[in-house]
This record gives sequence, C-alpha cells and structure tokens, in this order.
Amino acid sequence: MTRNVLKLKFLPLVIFACFAGISGASIAAEVRGTVTMEYQGMFSVDASVQPQPVSVALLPAQGQHVSVRRPRLHRLEVVGNRISPAFFTAMKGDSIRFKNLDEVYHEIFFLSSGKPWSVRLDRAGSNHAVSPEMALDQSGTRHFFCRIHSKSYARVDIVDTPYIATVQSGRPFQFVGLAGGRWTLRVATPTAETRLIEVNAITAPPPLDVKLMSRGGGQARGQLNAQSGVEHLYHD
Repeated sequence: MTRNVLKLKFLPLVIFACFAGISGASIAAEVRGTVTMEYQGMFSVDASVQPQPVSVALLPAQGQHVSVRRPRLHRLEVVGNRISPAFFTAMKGDSIRFKNLDEVYHEIFFLSSGKPWSVRLDRAGSNHAVSPEMALDQSGTRHFFCRIHSKSYARVDIVDTPYIATVQSGRPFQFVGLAGGRWTLRVATPTAETRLIEVNAITAPPPLDVKLMSRGGGQARGQLNAQSGVEHLYHD
C-alpha cells in the first residue's frame, strides 16, 4: 500500500519532466544572418572585383553539445598551374586528396613550424601518377603552394566544429538545431581579416548583420593569388 502511494505521489513529477524534456528538445536555438563585404582603398568597386566565398563557422563558447558528423574527403585539383578550389573551410578530422590534372609536374607544400609537408604530383596520365591524401588533424589555417609555379596557391581553414557554411557576400546563412547559449561565430574570406564574434543562440533570433572589410578595392584586387617570394609569410 505504501509503495503504491509513493508511486502516485511522484507520478506527476515524472510526467512533468518528460514533457519538459520533449519541449526543450523541440524548441531548438539558431543563429542566422548575412555577411556583407565592404571595400576600401583608392579604387572604386566595379565589375573587376572578383566575388570571393565567405566561410562562416560556429564554435561552442560554453561547452554546448555539438552534433557529430562523419569526416569528409575534400579534393584539391591542380589545373592550369593553379590549385582549385583556392579557398574552403573543413572540419578538423576531414582529409584532402590531391589530384594533378596538368601535363606537367607539381610539388605542393605548406609551411608549418611544427610539421612541414610536401608531395610531388606526377603529370596527369603518367604511370606513376598518384592522388595522395592529407589528414586535417589540427585546427588552424594551411597555405598551400607549388615549388615550381608561383601562381599556384590555396588556403584551407580547419575548424573544430561541424557547423560550417560557405556563402557569397550579401547572402544569408543559418545554423539551426543548436543548444542555447553563447557561441563564437567565425567569419573569414581570403581578401579580409578573419572575425570572431560572440553571438547568442536563441529561438527565432533577429538576423545578424556581419560586415567584412576587404583589404583591396577594385581593379581585380579581389583575386586570390599568391605572389612569388612571399611564402615565408604564411605559417600556421
């Protein structure tokens, strides 16, 4: 009899907890907004300015739960003595596969104070041609060059979060299904400084208006291009 009374006494609390859990899971927080590029310099902005992709990543600032996704394999191709894509953001744990589509040799490398890395890519169609892979096991930025062709350059940002989006200037981004609280929004593009912005994930938040100041104006200054002799400036 006493045991049945105790069950009835705590039953409302159990029911309330269950409904509270369902409600909390269904009302997910989000972060959304728009990234706009602004240009400075002595040149006016015109059609010669090449549009650059904008990387948007969201990192937990309070130890929130982060969804898990499988590592992805990204592909970097060398074609026309250039590396493509020239810029993208990957999650820590992803990997890169290198592919040479040119009929000449390339030697791709990146500079690092901890673990320098390089690989020789035989010309396309060669019996010795291989597509080596590289694990992205550390967060940071990798600047890739070719020892033979100075215009070959690519930048890869590695972040420790699966919440990554690539948008064009003026286009919206949105991260949904988040745990509420403070997050760090990382916004980056090759022609501007990387910005870290503290944001709050809530239900139906007002859109953020993020502005990035480009380091160049018009006259095609938006092109991503490494110049010969400046490789020593790029370290992770």
